[in-house]
Amino acid sequence: LLVDANILNRVEELFKRLQETLAQAIQEEDNAEAEAVESFSTSRQKLQDQLDGLKIAEKSLRENISNYEQIIVKANNIIAQATTKRERNQNLLNSADQLCSTFESEYKIANEQRKEELALLGKLRAIIEKKLKFSSGVTSRSSQEQDQFAKHENVAQIAGPSTWTKAENNYNAAGAAAVGYNRNENLERFI
Repeated sequence: LLVDANILNRVEELFKRLQETLAQAIQEEDNAEAEAVESFSTSRQKLQDQLDGLKIAEKSLRENISNYEQIIVKANNIIAQATTKRERNQNLLNSADQLCSTFESEYKIANEQRKEELALLGKLRAIIEKKLKFSSGVTSRSSQEQDQFAKHENVAQIAGPSTWTKAENNYNAAGAAAVGYNRNENLERFI
């Protein structure tokens, strides 16, 4: 085969251009690969740094969670104690209210009884004052009559009853009638 030199030169030039194009493409691919590897390494380092930061944050968050759990336990204990105290205080308040109600009703009863006692004492006072008025008359009469004893040398000669009856707490109808006393048996039970 006889090949024309021009064709050979053209084929050779085509191969050289192909070789240059391939070399250039390989170089571009190598450069792109190197850039991609460098970008991957940079991204990998950034991601590793972020992962390390996240691990530190996770550790810190776990410590915070542990602290919060302890705080929650303490808060629950405080709530339980406060609830117990509130219940105890509510019971004390209820008891105090009940006691106040009891004291108030006892006070009202005692107040009513005191009013009755004061009314009774008023009646007794009126009776006593009536007796005192009688007694003061007797006293003034007896002071006037005492002079009669001074005139007598023998006191035994003065006329008087032959026997004396000691009445104590017994009702003496004759004595009461003599002084104009109206008997009230309800008042006599206090004497």
